[in-house]
Amino acid sequence: AKIYSLDALTSENMPPSIPKKVQAKLVKKSRKKGSTVKASQKKAKIAPIEAPVEISSQSLHKKTILINRSPILTLWASMVAQQLFSLRLEEALTLGSAYAAECARAKGTSLGIYGSRPNDDNDEKGDKPEAETTDGDDAIQSFILMNQTIPARTTTHGIRALGSTTRSSELDPHAIWKSLSKKLGDDLALVFQRMKRAAEQAGPELEQTAYSYYMHIRPDIPQGAKGWGAHGHLEIVKLSNFYPIDNNEKAGKQL
Repeated sequence: AKIYSLDALTSENMPPSIPKKVQAKLVKKSRKKGSTVKASQKKAKIAPIEAPVEISSQSLHKKTILINRSPILTLWASMVAQQLFSLRLEEALTLGSAYAAECARAKGTSLGIYGSRPNDDNDEKGDKPEAETTDGDDAIQSFILMNQTIPARTTTHGIRALGSTTRSSELDPHAIWKSLSKKLGDDLALVFQRMKRAAEQAGPELEQTAYSYYMHIRPDIPQGAKGWGAHGHLEIVKLSNFYPIDNNEKAGKQL
């Protein structure tokens, strides 16, 4: 006979040898526990993401980080979106991830890895965030982020960019943050803080210079298909030497 755990027991698979009253209690307990788990998972998904504050001593002594370009572009695009559109970190992460995905798709198409998609000519039009005229709860906003059009929807938890394939599912900021944490590890706080400061130092020039900053910092990898997904060295010093330090910050360093 098949053995079920207590959590998996239902009225359909309950062994007939168990008395009816006991069966009812077990099913009720199983349902209650299941709903509690779902509630805790839901709460975790909507909880605010806390920006990393403490930089590890190991990261401070590093000169380079070996990593591929995708997480670097995702994080920088997120910092740009947060600064340009005054978004919360959770909202900005979804736009940054969507932007990086669009760039990867365009690069993959040019290398013959992906097939082309209709209406690709419209991907780089516009220069300011606009809201489309779709009515109702499904109204879609179009954010122009470093010359890419990123569709997003306002949900009960804030703005969420939409997936590049279906355009119907909102991206999960917690999954994006988990991926960045896994790929950058202990170096996430260092890279995050340096990028955030760079976005702030750019001032009104950020919209025009954001992609140039990425080109300046991105890890060096082989050209063409050999570089697809390859790791390269991210030079730490480049994260802070692109935008000029303002006069107030210079004065503070001299003191």
